[in-house]
Amino acid sequence: MSRKDRGVYYQAEAKDCGNCSLKSGCTKGPRRLVTRHLYDDVLNRMQQRTTPDKMRLRRCTVEHPFATLKYQIFGHPRFLLRGLRGSQTEISLAVMAYNLKRMVNVLGANHLTRVLNPA
Repeated sequence: MSRKDRGVYYQAEAKDCGNCSLKSGCTKGPRRLVTRHLYDDVLNRMQQRTTPDKMRLRRCTVEHPFATLKYQIFGHPRFLLRGLRGSQTEISLAVMAYNLKRMVNVLGANHLTRVLNPA
């Protein structure tokens, strides 16, 4: 499902909008079109749980790996590939390399090799 497909649409009938007393405050068109994200209720609940302390913790947790990716794996702060698809591919490869390095550091190379290659 692409990002464009995540919308839920409601389009009122022109006769419904024409009879509504709130139409002038709602729309200047003949009818109202409402678009919501498919997971709008989840996004709203997440927004309600967000506090400055949680955001500070998240920033500390997320920013370090991202900076590590940019400077240690890439060697510089810019993507080599251009465009959204290229940069997504590049960051995906970098994240995979980062996660593998972390697993080696946490589990050890021998244990990780045994787990990944049970043959």
